[in-house]
Amino acid sequence: MTRRRSIALTLFVAITLTALGVVSVAAGLFRLSLGKGFSDYVAHVELTRLSRVEEVATARYQAEGGWGFVQSPRDILPAPPGGLPPGGPPGAPGSRPPPPGGDRLDIGPRVALFDTAGNRIIGPPEAEHRPRRAIHNGDGGPVIGYLALAPVRDNGDGLTEQFLEAQTRNLAWIAAVAVLASALAAWLLARHIRKPISALADGARRLASGQLDARVQLHRRDELGELADDFNQMAQRLERFEQSRRQWVADTSHELRTPLTVLRAHTQAMRDGVMPLNERGLEVIDGAVAELDTLVSDLYQLARADVGTQDYQFEPVMLDVLFEEVERRFNEPMRRAGLQLQVFPMPNVLVNGDPTRLQQLLGNLMVNASRYTNGPGVVRLTTLVKGPVVEIIVDDSPPGVPDAALTQLFDRFFRVDASRSRKGGGAGLGLAICLSIVEAHQGRIQAQHSPLGGLRVVITLPLLQIKRNKP
Repeated sequence: MTRRRSIALTLFVAITLTALGVVSVAAGLFRLSLGKGFSDYVAHVELTRLSRVEEVATARYQAEGGWGFVQSPRDILPAPPGGLPPGGPPGAPGSRPPPPGGDRLDIGPRVALFDTAGNRIIGPPEAEHRPRRAIHNGDGGPVIGYLALAPVRDNGDGLTEQFLEAQTRNLAWIAAVAVLASALAAWLLARHIRKPISALADGARRLASGQLDARVQLHRRDELGELADDFNQMAQRLERFEQSRRQWVADTSHELRTPLTVLRAHTQAMRDGVMPLNERGLEVIDGAVAELDTLVSDLYQLARADVGTQDYQFEPVMLDVLFEEVERRFNEPMRRAGLQLQVFPMPNVLVNGDPTRLQQLLGNLMVNASRYTNGPGVVRLTTLVKGPVVEIIVDDSPPGVPDAALTQLFDRFFRVDASRSRKGGGAGLGLAICLSIVEAHQGRIQAQHSPLGGLRVVITLPLLQIKRNKP
C-alpha cells in the first residue's frame, strides 16, 4: 500500500526549500557584488586623493613640455612636509632621494602614470586595469594623461577585510532569519489549507459510506469555502435524490397494487364461481388493465425523460393553432363537467417545439383542471409575450391549492388532499410529465394561486418569433 503524502507537509517543504534556495543565491550574489563593488568604491575614493598629485604633475608637465622627466613616482608626487627633499630638488647635485614611504600622501609605491594613448609610464603593472583619473592641461584643458592606483599588495588593508567580514556575518544572519520566517509562513499556510481539506476529505468519506446527511462547515470566503458550499449542495441534492428514489419505489408499488388487486380479486371470484363471467365483470377487468397500461406508459415516459432518451421532433409551432386543437378536444368534455373553457390565444406566436409533446402538455393540464375544478366553473387558457419568452397560462376556478402544496405539484405521485379532488384522481404523474416536457423545451413551469380562485399554471418557453401578417 502506497503511503499517503500529506499535502501540508509537501507545501511546507516546497516553500521552505524555495525560500532557502532563493535566499542562498541572493546572498551569494550580494556577497560577490559587495566585494567587487566595495573594491571599486575604495578605488574611486582613493582617486579623489590624487587631486594634489594631478596639480603637481600638471605643473611639471607644463614646465618640462612633456612626460620625459618622469622616472619614478616621486617626480609627480607632492613634496613632503618641510619643502624640498634634503640636498635640493630631485636630481640636483648633492640631493638625496626621499626615504621610502616618505611621500606626502603615502601612495608612492601604488601610483601609476599613463599617457593619452594609455601606455604606462611609471607605476606597478597591477594598476593597468584599475579606475583612472584624467589629468587636464589647466582648467578645462585637453587631457594629457591619466593617474591610477594599484591595489594594496599586502594584508595591511585591514579595514576593508573587516568591513567585508562584518557584512558577510550580517548577511548570514539576515539569510537565516529570512529562511526561518519563510518556514514559519509556510507552516502557517500549510496548516491553514490542511484543515479545510481534511474536513472536505472526511465529508467525502462519510458521503461515500452512505451518510447522505454529511455536511462540511467551513466559514471561508476563498476557493476552499466555495468548494465546501458546492460539496454541501451536492450532498443535499444526493440526499433529496435518494429520498425521491425511495418514495418513487414506494409510490410505484402502491399505484400498481390497486389495479393488480382488482384484477386478482375478479379473476379469482370468476374462477371460484362467486362472480359470473359476464360483460360487466369483463368491463371491470378491462378497466383495471387500462389503468395499468396508462400507469406503465407514464412511468416509461418519465424513465426515458430521466435518462434523456425521449425522441423529440422540434419544429416551429404556432401557438394559436395549438390552442385551437386544445379547444376542439376539450370544449365538449368540460361542458359536460359543468366547466366553461375560455381560450384567448395571441395570434402568430411561434415557439420551437415538438407539436405532439406540446399537445400532450396542454392535454394533461386540461385533464388536471377538469378533474380538480368544481362545477360550475371556468378553465382559462391564455398567452403573454414578455421579451424573449412567451408565457402559456392555465387558470381554473375553486377549489384552490394550499401554499405548501404549490411547490410539490410537479413531484411524482403527489396528490393534494381531498378538498381539491372532486372525482378522485389519477396516479399523480400527469403534472410530473408536464415538467419533463417543459424542461425538454428549455422552459420552466410553476404553480401559483389563480385570480379565478383556483390554480394557475404558468409555462415559460423561449420565443422563436412573432410572425407579422403582411398588409
